[in-house]
Amino acid sequence: MLSEHPSPHPGRLRIGIDVGGTFTDAVVFDASSGACLDAFKVPSTPDDPGRAVLQALHRIGERWSLADATTCHGTTIGTNALIERKGGPTALVTTRGFRDVLALRRQARAELYTFDQHMSEPLIPRAARLEIDERIAYDGEVIEAVSGLDQLIQSIRNLNVDSIAVSLLNAYASATHEQQIEVALRKAFPDAFISTSSDVAPEIREYERTSTVAMNAYLGPVVSRYITDLAEEVRATGSRALYVVKSNGGLTSPVNAARYPVHLVESGPAAGMTATARFGASIGRPDVLAFDMGGTTAKAGVVLAGEPRLTDEFYADALVEGRNVGGYPIISSVIDLVEIGAGGGSLAWLDDAGVLKVGPRSAGARPGPACYGHGGELPTVTDAHAVIGTLVPELLEASTITIQVDLARHAIATHLAEPLGWTVERAAHAILDIAVANMAEMVRLATVRRGLDPRDFVLVPSGGAGPLHAVAIAREVGISEIVVPPLPGMFSALGAILSPIRHDVSASFLRYVRDVSASQLSQAFAPLNEKLDRLFAAEQEQVEQPRTLRFADIRFRGQLFQLKIPLGDFGDEFPDSSVLEARFRAAYAAEYGFDLPNGVPEIVNLRLSATAEPESIAGLAVASGSSVGTAATLAGLRTTLVDASGAKTEAPVLFADTAPVDRDIQGPAILAIAGATIWLQPGNTARIDARGSVHIKVSHPQ
Repeated sequence: MLSEHPSPHPGRLRIGIDVGGTFTDAVVFDASSGACLDAFKVPSTPDDPGRAVLQALHRIGERWSLADATTCHGTTIGTNALIERKGGPTALVTTRGFRDVLALRRQARAELYTFDQHMSEPLIPRAARLEIDERIAYDGEVIEAVSGLDQLIQSIRNLNVDSIAVSLLNAYASATHEQQIEVALRKAFPDAFISTSSDVAPEIREYERTSTVAMNAYLGPVVSRYITDLAEEVRATGSRALYVVKSNGGLTSPVNAARYPVHLVESGPAAGMTATARFGASIGRPDVLAFDMGGTTAKAGVVLAGEPRLTDEFYADALVEGRNVGGYPIISSVIDLVEIGAGGGSLAWLDDAGVLKVGPRSAGARPGPACYGHGGELPTVTDAHAVIGTLVPELLEASTITIQVDLARHAIATHLAEPLGWTVERAAHAILDIAVANMAEMVRLATVRRGLDPRDFVLVPSGGAGPLHAVAIAREVGISEIVVPPLPGMFSALGAILSPIRHDVSASFLRYVRDVSASQLSQAFAPLNEKLDRLFAAEQEQVEQPRTLRFADIRFRGQLFQLKIPLGDFGDEFPDSSVLEARFRAAYAAEYGFDLPNGVPEIVNLRLSATAEPESIAGLAVASGSSVGTAATLAGLRTTLVDASGAKTEAPVLFADTAPVDRDIQGPAILAIAGATIWLQPGNTARIDARGSVHIKVSHPQ
């Protein structure tokens, strides 16, 4: 639970701040005792996300000294810049004859049988994609030296760009030419953001490598400026350091974050998965299904054997208004999540055929749902909850939001109920039914489509709206157990605090497994380890010796996809080729259900993953709860729940931090828990444990 009498002079603070589309969440821990001192929300400031971060810090500073505090920040600045196309004007330098790699993409279509297929436009227009004479062979041998640098520099100067991406053919095999061009460009354009593919993503596959470095350069000016300015402002508050959450669920310094903004695209969601993994371990459940729902989006991901599922490539901005438009491939270690446009602010609307739809468009932080009274006129998921009574106005007073049910009813009546000939209550329940169906399909994409059975997992909901929909989604996909953590409404902010410092590096290494020796592997891993040393040297806090794990991506010759095979800790002896082949064949059979006896295993990439726990997170209590500060004044509160027919039922409003421990709570009921609300439907039972977690047994219709 939240510390009832927090010391006015606690030890060094560890602060987690996560910026969402509607709210910015903050949690404060005393790193000395591991106690949770505070947890709260402030409205996000979309025009300048850093302003909400500083508002949260100033609010914390009014109660505790920020001297020597560490702030861990999950950010959407890169994602927003990509979605809104607000990156910097960028030029691409590439080998002559390869300027159209970004436009040609792959032959695969996002939607195979759609006649009106739309694909994401290249972030860099053709006029800004410049060619240069040079050529390196697949094995790194120089075929043609670099020439024409003066003409290239003049062409770039004429474009007046803020950033430059360099991606040359076969640069994964040798960085010599890219480095030569980079030196010349930095001399000519000292203020430009310059990025090379051999630094950002030194792996095979020309399109994916070029897309990654183009994205890094495109986001560079916006993200680096935001991170650098915020770091200075955080230091001005007296804080010791600012850390930024990466897409792989780890933390990094502002220096590293500003250099590799492409690693921040999934920053916020990744922190939530880290918190889910830690929470699962604390309740003895290593396999959990994370479900996060905020104001704009919903996300689902799985934790297996205590670790969030990772992928080494993902497509950013692939869904636009509910359609798959291909997106932009990014070669980077990222927590594997499925995300859709379904949040509390998702708009409910009628299509041209008069069919009710929910999302993916959102009312956002401003104007927000109609019931917020900030000028929103269109109905949202939040408005539907306000109408049926599951959104209790008194519970949001701490967030300075006044719920106006009449505005919600008017929005639903005007735009949905009257055109459809329905009652407002029926339309409100229909909005929620469609939203739940969309999110249930998202859960299936994260599990069934990956060969996993959702019924084997316990559901851990988070986000401001996650617990509100958890029971309905669990019933839809067959999950029988839900455990709501003590800080569900600030879970990503908590995850930022609990994240380790982490760096993942990789490089292509094309060899048949049977031909590789231990000395060759050792030699190939050496430059990767040197890169890790440089990344950790740019960190701020003293950390333990990083634990570094080695991996090899292996496939059968002729195949396009590979499996990541562990090679032990850095410093361990390498397995011989026969052992490595046996490991790969076992993993292949486990993944696909069969082996290829005549197939020839081939190494594609080598990877190092290094994590280090900051000293200050060792004693933090993962299951620390937080009072909403209103339980005492709202004792005995009840709400009126309305079903689709208009029938009304009185239900108690309980507070998880004051309700009896280890006693069954029968639905229908509303449970308030640290920035979120649990809707316990009839036939379901909840129990609160001693650490503030809410365990729900889900009943399923026969």
